[in-house]
Amino acid sequence: MCVESPVDWFAIDVLAIATVMWILATLWYKGVRHANLMRYPQIQMLIPYSQWESKLLQEKPQIGAGKAISAFFKTLFVDVLAMNILKCEFGLSEKEVVKTRTAKRTAKLLMVWGFVFAGISTTLAYLMFPHNMIVIDLTHPARIFGMLGGVFMIVGALVWFSARYKEAKYAGPFTPAKFDWIGADYLPLMVLLLGVSGFVLQGAILAYASMGGAAEPFLYFAVHFHAIPVAAFFWLFFWTKADHIIYRIFWRIYEYADKDFAGTNTRLPPPTIKYLNKTGKEIKGGYA
Repeated sequence: MCVESPVDWFAIDVLAIATVMWILATLWYKGVRHANLMRYPQIQMLIPYSQWESKLLQEKPQIGAGKAISAFFKTLFVDVLAMNILKCEFGLSEKEVVKTRTAKRTAKLLMVWGFVFAGISTTLAYLMFPHNMIVIDLTHPARIFGMLGGVFMIVGALVWFSARYKEAKYAGPFTPAKFDWIGADYLPLMVLLLGVSGFVLQGAILAYASMGGAAEPFLYFAVHFHAIPVAAFFWLFFWTKADHIIYRIFWRIYEYADKDFAGTNTRLPPPTIKYLNKTGKEIKGGYA
């Protein structure tokens, strides 16, 4: 059973293309022009940016295409999908004792796989739904993946916020003085809104399919309630601290590709450099 899409697919295609172009443009500006795609935190501390070319990159051995491709897939399957890449579980300071590391790792896994399932759902819907129509059968593969993605997003975001409540000196995400709008709270808040608004939109579509015109105000609200978080997530992503997710993926690719050449001629500092922090856990020279 199908119902006509509340938004013409042509408009969705145009907005999707514009969004991709904006993401690429902001990635170029924020990532490439500002050198964030190749900036390791330890390099920023050890070597002034103006001296990178002469002291670090000029004599760096070339990375072959095979090694780069291998590093990309290793990063994708080992670090990104297993969520081993964002180890931000050390709390707000070095001295802070945080007992929420496992919860945060679980939250990240749920959110990243929520996006994976949502992407699969969107792809299946684009390929399998009749043009400008939406299949409302809940057993359809696109529907199943979409619901799984939404549940994973919501649960993951709630687990993340719950973990942050337990951290020392953290009063909660809805305390104005503590809420970090463009920092640690931005991503889970947007993920939560995406999941909740997605289910609201699906409910509005089902209501419209059974009630007709009587459900049009609800459908109008639901479309905008979902569209605004989606647009804000992608269009504002590189203007918040959430952009470090993408940068860390590139850093890890560089790390795997450079690992065979660890030393003074690589992007990473030599392993003889002492730890740059008190705990010795977060930042080290060379490779472990």
